[in-house]
Amino acid sequence: MSGRPTGVRRRAHIDLDSILANVATAGSPTDLTADLRADAYGHGLIPVARALSDAGVGGFLVSRLEDAAALADAGLTGARVADQNARGAAPGATVLGPELFGLTAGAHPSATAMRLVGEIIAVKRVAADSGVSYGYTYRTPHETTLALVALGFADGIPRVATNKAPVRIGEYTGRVTGRIAMDQFVVDLDGRNASPGDPAVLFGDAALGEPTALDWADAIGIAAPVITSRLGRRIERVYSA
Repeated sequence: MSGRPTGVRRRAHIDLDSILANVATAGSPTDLTADLRADAYGHGLIPVARALSDAGVGGFLVSRLEDAAALADAGLTGARVADQNARGAAPGATVLGPELFGLTAGAHPSATAMRLVGEIIAVKRVAADSGVSYGYTYRTPHETTLALVALGFADGIPRVATNKAPVRIGEYTGRVTGRIAMDQFVVDLDGRNASPGDPAVLFGDAALGEPTALDWADAIGIAAPVITSRLGRRIERVYSA
């Protein structure tokens, strides 16, 4: 495989404007409590809380005293600590959690906040019936091109996504091909071309033709908020507004 040995990119692009747009659809910000447990469902506690506070959101729900202390240290007040299963708020308040980040389905789905992108680090042309990754759980049906993406289970990518979850590379939506390894996984490009350094979008904005976290949830049977909450610290969070 041709490859790039260093400087690989693993990024979760967080659109703060999308989060604020979701707040705007829920009513007056001062009547809202934002459920920011699990590091704001993987989106980053402090940056998200700061954007919500600037927008006038009245309070925050966290699950750890350390998180409440971190908010206080950042000058962000109004944090309440609840147990892991609680979604209760002050009387009259509306609690928003996964809805803030586009992680719920329904008649009025909220705007997507996270776009998860890995870098292609190698590309290889292979023959038909080539085994892919550990245990050869996938064999190529014909001659094709394989792309190696620098994200793996050490980054919180669920191993059950093996041979199931969608991935967008260029204009093509393939799927995770073969078993997910610690630091990478493979996508069969079905003969299409790609180059080391190209992005591979695991989930993002459906309006751009990208898979979404809800698509991943449907494909692998794990709820979208759980998927984003488990993403690891090796993935750089990049914020835009």
